[in-house]
Amino acid sequence: MTRTVTGVRDVAVLEIEPEGHRLQYLRHLVDAAGAGHCVVLTSGKATASEEYAAYVADAGARTVEVPATGSRHDLLTSAVDAAVAAGVSRLVIPDGDHYLLPLLRLLLRRPRLRLEIRLLLMRTAEIGGPESLRPATLVKPALVQALRAFPQVRIRFLTDALGVVRGRRGYPGVRPLQDPVVRPTPEVAARPSWIPAPGPGCVVLGVFGVISARKNLPVLLEALAGAPSLVLVVGGRIEPDVREVLDTDAARALVVGRRLVVVDRMLPPTEFSAALQSVDVAAVLHDNDAPSGILAEACLRGTPVVVPSGGWLDRVVTE
Repeated sequence: MTRTVTGVRDVAVLEIEPEGHRLQYLRHLVDAAGAGHCVVLTSGKATASEEYAAYVADAGARTVEVPATGSRHDLLTSAVDAAVAAGVSRLVIPDGDHYLLPLLRLLLRRPRLRLEIRLLLMRTAEIGGPESLRPATLVKPALVQALRAFPQVRIRFLTDALGVVRGRRGYPGVRPLQDPVVRPTPEVAARPSWIPAPGPGCVVLGVFGVISARKNLPVLLEALAGAPSLVLVVGGRIEPDVREVLDTDAARALVVGRRLVVVDRMLPPTEFSAALQSVDVAAVLHDNDAPSGILAEACLRGTPVVVPSGGWLDRVVTE
């Protein structure tokens, strides 16, 4: 549940991408600060999106579009200048992973910047964790520690909604911030017509959200072949590489046989909630070491979840 913080200083929130949970997080921040105390810095791409219409348009906050076609450094510089011009005292960046190096460069040039900057790290792959080691995995913690030396900067990392993971190896001193999940209203929404009705011996498995490669859809399609009672429902905007998987003859045959249902569009909040509540099991098969808002959303609705072994999700459901 969000609440208005009394006596809060004016803040600006920077978010230019509409995909995933980003604009939901933006709305949480606007509601917490109070629309009259918040300036939204965003892009034309975001304001034109269905996600913006669903989550942000009616918030009542002032919106300022910043140029999003150049480098991240130029974008951040424009956002900082816009925040200063708006007279706010704090700039919040919920998708902070993309701005670590640009922010360091900016502060090295403007070390006396009188603007508090708060970053949320949404992807904190643990050093020594299940993900393969990449150069970025090693560089990122160093950038975080360098930024923490500036008094204007506060950094948090996004953890699971249940608060199980409280720290990440390689990020000492960076505190967690739980994934905000809002309890659904008591009213039970109607079962979406595209979700198969329950039947004897039939198990409906659902995959929801932005359907990207990290959702491991091929694993689930393979499971269908060995489980005749299983029906797979895929609901959400499908990214191009995953759409190629669903355009194969094998996937089309599953659709014809009513073993696979595909709804390729953003699900508005009410429809998403009803769909997640209507399936027998939700699948969250992320191939990266990260939290999942859908896992928590399923928990709130009493829907069982299957997750991969090893990594963040396994730890959450085990503990």
